[in-house]
Amino acid sequence: MNFNTLIWKEPWLAPIALNITAVIKTNEINTAGITPNGKTLYYNPDFWKRLRSEERLGVQLHELLHIVNLHAKRRDGRDFSKWNTACDMSINYQIKKAGYKLPASALPGEDESAEQIYDMLNTAKSPTSRNGLLSGNGQPGSGANILADDLLKRNCDGSESFSEETAEAAESAGKLAGRGSTPLSKLYQPIASKADWRTVLRGFVKSISGDEVDYLSYEFDEYGICEDILCCKPKSKLCVLTDESGSIEDGLYRQFLGELNKMSRFAEVFVSGFTDGTKLDAVPLKDYRRTMTGGTDLLPAYSEACEKDFDGIIVLTDGYLEFPDSEPKPTVWAMPERRNRKYEVIL
Repeated sequence: MNFNTLIWKEPWLAPIALNITAVIKTNEINTAGITPNGKTLYYNPDFWKRLRSEERLGVQLHELLHIVNLHAKRRDGRDFSKWNTACDMSINYQIKKAGYKLPASALPGEDESAEQIYDMLNTAKSPTSRNGLLSGNGQPGSGANILADDLLKRNCDGSESFSEETAEAAESAGKLAGRGSTPLSKLYQPIASKADWRTVLRGFVKSISGDEVDYLSYEFDEYGICEDILCCKPKSKLCVLTDESGSIEDGLYRQFLGELNKMSRFAEVFVSGFTDGTKLDAVPLKDYRRTMTGGTDLLPAYSEACEKDFDGIIVLTDGYLEFPDSEPKPTVWAMPERRNRKYEVIL
C-alpha cells in the first residue's frame, strides 16, 4: 500500500499521509484500521488483494479522512463501535459525493457530522434506518459495514493517546483544502474537537484584555522611573447580550452567568438583555436580572454595543434571529446548537 495516487489526486491530504510513520500488513484485523494517534495504518493483505484499484483508493481516503477529521479525539466518551459507525457514514458521504468508489458493502453516507449521526443512531431517526441500515433497536444492522471497527482503540505502544503532531497535520490539511479545487476538498469542512465552552470564552476574554505586556513600549524618565509600570492597567470592558425570549434553558443560563462571574477577573462585565427591538441597557453583571419577556430581535442592542467603548461582545442566544451583516467589535456567539457562525461556542 502506498499513497502516491491518493496524493496526486488529493494533494491537500499530503500532510496526513506524510504524518503516518508505519503501514503494517497483518491478519489480526479484517480490513484496515488506524491508530488513535493517526501514526500507524494496519491493513489485511487478503482483503487488500480482493479490492479493485478504485476501491483501494476509496479505502485509503476513508482511513485518512478519519485522521483529518480527528475522529479519535472527538469520540469524547461515546460508545466506541457506534461512534465508529457514525464517523464512517459521515466520511463515506463525502467520498461517494466526490466520485470515488468504496467496497460494495461499505456503509451508505449521511450528509451530517459524526456527532449528529451518532445521535440519530441512538434515536433510530436516521433516514438510513428506512433502508435497512439499522435494526429495530437502532443498532447498526449485521454485515452492513465492511470497514467496521477501523478506528482502533490503542496505539502501537498500547496507549490510547492522541498525537499533537497529527492535530497540526490536520490543521495544515484543512488550510490546503480551503485552497483546493477537487470535489472532495470542497466538500471537506474542518470540525475541530469540541473544546469546553468555558475554556473558549475565557480565552476570548483574555485575548481582549491583553494579558501580554509589551515592555519595549515602556518609557522611562531621567530617573529611570516608568509610570506605566507604577499605574494599574485598566480592565477591558466586555458587553454581554442575553436572549430574554425564554428559549435558553435555566440550567445553561445559570452556568453561563457563573462563567461571567469568573471573567470579572479579566474584564469589566456589563450585561444587557434583548427581546423585540430592545435598546441597549448594559448594567454591571451584579445588577443584571433576566426578565424573559419574549422576542429575539438582537440588532438594535448589538448596533449600540458596537458604538460604545466595549472591547468585545458575547451574545447568548438560541440562534433563531437575524444576525448582523458585520461584526465591528470582536464577537462570540454562545448558542445551545450550531448555527454556522464564524465565532461560536456550543453550550
